Amino acid sequence: MGDVPVRLVVAGRPLLRSCGGALTLGEPVRVCTEAGRIASVADWARDGHEDLGHPDAVLAPALSDSHAHLVAAASARTALDLAQDAPRDVATLLSRLREYTVTRPPGEWVRVRGYDEHALREHRHPTAGELDEAVPQNPVRLRHATLHGSLLNGLGRRRAGLPAAAGSDAPALVVGHEEALGLLRGDRDAASLRLPLAELGAELAAAGIASIDDITASNDADRVRLLADAVEQRWLPQRVRVWLRDAGEEIAARDVAAGRVEIAGVKLLPTTEDATRTGAFHAAICRARAAGLAIAIHAVEPDVIGGALDALAAAPPRRLGGSRAPDRLEHCSLCPPHLVERLATAGVAVVTQPGFLVARGRKYEREVEEPLWPWLYPLRSLRDAGVLVAGSSDAPVISPDPRLGFVGATTRRSAEGVSFGEDEVVSEAVALEMCTSAAARVRGDADADLPWLRAGSAADLVVLETDPVKDGLASWRAAETVIGGRRAGLAS
Repeated sequence: MGDVPVRLVVAGRPLLRSCGGALTLGEPVRVCTEAGRIASVADWARDGHEDLGHPDAVLAPALSDSHAHLVAAASARTALDLAQDAPRDVATLLSRLREYTVTRPPGEWVRVRGYDEHALREHRHPTAGELDEAVPQNPVRLRHATLHGSLLNGLGRRRAGLPAAAGSDAPALVVGHEEALGLLRGDRDAASLRLPLAELGAELAAAGIASIDDITASNDADRVRLLADAVEQRWLPQRVRVWLRDAGEEIAARDVAAGRVEIAGVKLLPTTEDATRTGAFHAAICRARAAGLAIAIHAVEPDVIGGALDALAAAPPRRLGGSRAPDRLEHCSLCPPHLVERLATAGVAVVTQPGFLVARGRKYEREVEEPLWPWLYPLRSLRDAGVLVAGSSDAPVISPDPRLGFVGATTRRSAEGVSFGEDEVVSEAVALEMCTSAAARVRGDADADLPWLRAGSAADLVVLETDPVKDGLASWRAAETVIGGRRAGLAS
């Protein structure tokens, strides 16, 4: 990552948690960093000097995003984005595809991100025939907002070597081929991703994010090499931890990582409860345990959460001397009380995305019965039961902007104002903790419970333009972010 600055001095009032559990500001301090760590913290004095901040600025701990997809988020910047301006119906979607494609040469791939059929009035996918009629001369891939499937037209299917749709009226959705489609499109090509990765890294730094877990289920040694190169070149100024698709990738992955990124563990992606009960799934867990690696399991709904807990309990223990990080379930989007208790008993952490309540509230309002709304991202219940809970974005499924998560955790209200159960609201201090000290505990950091602003800790901090004590975490806006003692970016 290049030379680390010998010394940086930052001034401001540290953001702290009071004895009563609320956010508060300490007295002004001057923080001196050396070689990427905090060397000293002293009272602010007028005769001193600082490189960043001032005595009235707010100093906050830098944030972690414990579940994101960096390559997908970068690749999405080169695609037509439907997430911010969703078409209202199928006809409008097809019209936008025609308009977007008209300037592109025949045969060139057309990539679309952020597609979600639930935003369409008809609540259905376009058919294969509709996509072919709208874009007949270019292969088209509409990647679903969940990142777990894509819509392909006929030419796209042929380019991907997939069989034709069952008929013109058949849905265009293809599931189970995301990794192959990414390779086909060159989504691991470093040259094409350099600018979008650099833009993404700057955006994350401007949000105050210093650490990221890339938890893509298809990660292998090639993906590790790409991300390690991005960190070394400082396209990504953040610390990056990569989860692998299988423990068998570990040796090759560590070799190409060469210390530039951390190998965090193994990510498993069962799509049904039955998938958690197969011999292959059990074997994958056993390989990770034998390698001493932590395990992260995609588990959105109750049946898969229960199946994942059963599978972890049935596997042998982790090899002694392996990772100190807990095993974790990703999402737990709909988690009823009996599973909350099981998670607590199992000692399994949860990495979740309360920002979905804000960004995708309309979907939940329509698809989840109202009596179950308190079970959506039940942060308070999980924490009260003793479950370790970290926050994250799942970018690019939604924006990596941490304010979405802060608002979701502290209000449980959608962008449309629908409340999903006030009993599960957590405090501003807890919402911040989920992206700082709790995220560190999920990583297995030995010093996670020590004060964040202390000599010897990593020099990861944010100078805020705003005062979250007065205006709430929804006002969070970074003026400067320092990662490992280096200025990482300015807020735009």
